Amino acid sequence: MSPTAHVPVMPDEVLHFLRPEPELTVVDATVGSGGHALLIYEAMQRQGALVALDRDPEMIEVAQRRFGEQGISEQAVRWIAGSFGDLREHLARAGIQTFDRILFDLGLNSEQLADPSRGFSFNAEGPLDARFSRSEPIPTLTQWLKRLRVEELEKVLREAGDERWARRIARAILWRRDRGQLETTTDLARAIRSAVPPAKNWRRIDPATRSFQALRMMVNAEMDHLARGLEQAIEGLAPNGRIVVLSFHSGEDRVVKEAFRRRDLRHSRQGNERATNGQAALEVLTRKPVRPTDEECERNPRSRSARLRAARRIGR
Repeated sequence: MSPTAHVPVMPDEVLHFLRPEPELTVVDATVGSGGHALLIYEAMQRQGALVALDRDPEMIEVAQRRFGEQGISEQAVRWIAGSFGDLREHLARAGIQTFDRILFDLGLNSEQLADPSRGFSFNAEGPLDARFSRSEPIPTLTQWLKRLRVEELEKVLREAGDERWARRIARAILWRRDRGQLETTTDLARAIRSAVPPAKNWRRIDPATRSFQALRMMVNAEMDHLARGLEQAIEGLAPNGRIVVLSFHSGEDRVVKEAFRRRDLRHSRQGNERATNGQAALEVLTRKPVRPTDEECERNPRSRSARLRAARRIGR
């Protein structure tokens, strides 16, 4: 496990915009190993309702152990294993119709990367799985790669990974696949690296980074889940409720920006119409995404690509 495995990204900024307080109902929609959730619960003075959601059941167990180490009983928090793409359904089952605060941290947890059996990392050999929940009835990365054509794979790498060498990488991956040389994460990483021309920044950023991210996003339909989850989160906010989103990818940030913009009372006709009709409209609190400080990036390299956006619900 890396030394930053349990270090939450932009903790001060998250608490500043989220403003968790005692007696509120707060949802951490991506609890991971519990870093942000623990900070939030302490800011609530361990009073109020904290709901901890994660698509990965194994991360729920990690967070529960972490809370237990701090003397917080498992019963003090409402734990839900499930995707925020089905947020409304999960909260309704728990008897929660509205909430006061919600946080989305879209980064991959270091615990997931550290486990080779999950298939997320190119630094250790493991199966080509890449599912957030291994119990979900969705295809693994192996199953995806068996049926993709070059054009389809190139599109995934270009759109989800912003990959400059998408065409070359797609061809290299499927060349190895067709010859039975694509069985593990290290096989995949070799294929990607073989297609990318050497560059000075190879030492800082592995050439496989963007492609592995794009393929993980494809397997888990992350952009679709995010778009659905944001809409449900905004609708579920109580008046004056706050939503904070940490993204680590330009495509994710665009989805968040557009979801906020459509409901922005000050800069959107749609936002004005929603407020007039008593529906959820927003006051966007971050005109531009907030970025981590240089000091944090030095201390916690995982935060380098983080972007934070926040908004407050207004209207009845």
